[in-house]
Amino acid sequence: MNYRYVITLLFLVPLLSTQLFAQSSYEDRRSEIIDKQSTTRSQIENLEQQIQSYNERLGQTTEQYEQIYEQYEQLRRLITLQEEKIRQMEQEQSQIREEITIVEANLNELETRLTSLINEYKSTLTYLYKHGRTTEIALILTSTSVNQLLVRSYYLSKFDQHRQAQANKINIAQQELEESKEDLQSTRERNREAIASIEQEKRDLEQQENLQSRNVELLKQDQENLRNQVATRQSQLDELDSALDELMAEEERVEEAERERQRMLAEARNIEDDDERRAAEARYSTPVLRESGVSDDEMRAFEDEFAAARGNLSWPVENGTITEKFGERVHPVLGTRTNNPGVDIAAPSRSTVRVVNDGYIYEVMPFRNFGEVVLVNHGNYKTAYGNLSSIFVRKNQVLQKGDVIGLSGDENSMRGEVLFFLIRDGSQNVNPESWLQQPVP
Repeated sequence: MNYRYVITLLFLVPLLSTQLFAQSSYEDRRSEIIDKQSTTRSQIENLEQQIQSYNERLGQTTEQYEQIYEQYEQLRRLITLQEEKIRQMEQEQSQIREEITIVEANLNELETRLTSLINEYKSTLTYLYKHGRTTEIALILTSTSVNQLLVRSYYLSKFDQHRQAQANKINIAQQELEESKEDLQSTRERNREAIASIEQEKRDLEQQENLQSRNVELLKQDQENLRNQVATRQSQLDELDSALDELMAEEERVEEAERERQRMLAEARNIEDDDERRAAEARYSTPVLRESGVSDDEMRAFEDEFAAARGNLSWPVENGTITEKFGERVHPVLGTRTNNPGVDIAAPSRSTVRVVNDGYIYEVMPFRNFGEVVLVNHGNYKTAYGNLSSIFVRKNQVLQKGDVIGLSGDENSMRGEVLFFLIRDGSQNVNPESWLQQPVP
């Protein structure tokens, strides 16, 4: 009978190791989901700061038309930010629910393990009650040899140690169970708070949307002025697009001049007269260079690297939220259509702006409603960074991915606290959202 308990003890050792591993796995999984919540919370707090900034500016507007239109634009961005904040808050609440599931599963495992340990301990006590210490002494005294006596004494001591270990494990399991219950209570409380915050945020959003609806009605009362605003906006976009076309055409002229030089140089080398050949070779020996001095091989490297980064380009600003998307936009009041060649990225005032990939600056120039715009050449691809409050670079400067270009807009900038960002593929503007890294869920 005593040997049966020894064997039971030998089986309990790997079981205990498995339970300890399970507990470690639980801590790792819970720690991972809590880290995700911390990241999501940081994004929510950043959005809160931006929303507060727009709320303060909204409070300064009046009922005059120009200020109503400005309020309309600011509200549009505010609503976009609030929608993103709600999305992040719902993501956080989903992560909390996931944490609750993990904690509940761990709690069930602990309760099962505690029940098993108690039952095992009850079996041990039942055996002791039936047999008592007298049976153990008799077992030793009836040993037929010294060796058998030593062996029986050894296993009886191991049995006592096993019984004490059972009691210790029950105490540890009970403590872990209480801690897990506290974890569950704390997590459920955070879940209730998260749900309440989401509901309040949705009520705030509904108020902003109602205010926006009133603004739309006010704007409809002065549609002629509004049409002029829209036409001016489209004209500004067209100016930017035309300037980009002209800069690309200039780049093409440089490349065509270099191709023509190489063709003439090849013909010159076939001239039979030595003097005439040397004169022709000297005439066409100097390459046509870009002002930046970047070679064709470097430009091809820029282009290949940019193409390979599709869907994985770094954002030009940290903690940015796109508030005006790429492409055609239907005006909610007039139904007129304008085409946005890039995106507006809302960011904290004067955020650091970085180039998204290797390239060189082929122009820094002002545009109406975009302020000073930095244009970067990446071969067949071009990027533009506008509405900058400060610029730290110059024309023809070669940049590496992540180099600082300047600072994004502030409250005094033409477009407010945003960065205008554009990507061109050849002669076509493309949607930056298809090229930038997607936010981590």
